[in-house]
Amino acid sequence: MKFDNRYIIEIGSLIIQSGDLTTEDWDSVSIIFDVGEGHVANSGFIYLGNEVEPCIAEIDDEPVAIDNKVIEFREHIESVSGHKFKQLLVQIERGSGKIKIDFEFDNHERWKITPSNIKEIKGYLKPNFD
Repeated sequence: MKFDNRYIIEIGSLIIQSGDLTTEDWDSVSIIFDVGEGHVANSGFIYLGNEVEPCIAEIDDEPVAIDNKVIEFREHIESVSGHKFKQLLVQIERGSGKIKIDFEFDNHERWKITPSNIKEIKGYLKPNFD
């Protein structure tokens, strides 16, 4: 699927400006955006060596900036593919500045973080940029 990469750069830039990432040391981050009609929620993990901390992506003085960009990207993907994603996974490696994304179009629980799966999903979502 061909799409405009500027959305990925803009979303990645906004994530890096979010409160948790401006106040914490980190090597990489994974953020899952759950997108429905009229709402966006996100959660994820900050990775520093073997340490893993939960996080959300939100800019303190512009709390809906990232959500709005994700919705805009979802509309763009729909215009290109005819499908709306239900989840968007964004992974960023700090040292290299690399960004990876993945879409989920069908299963809105693919990357859902719950108390029963938190240990496994922390490892599963750890970015690998090799």
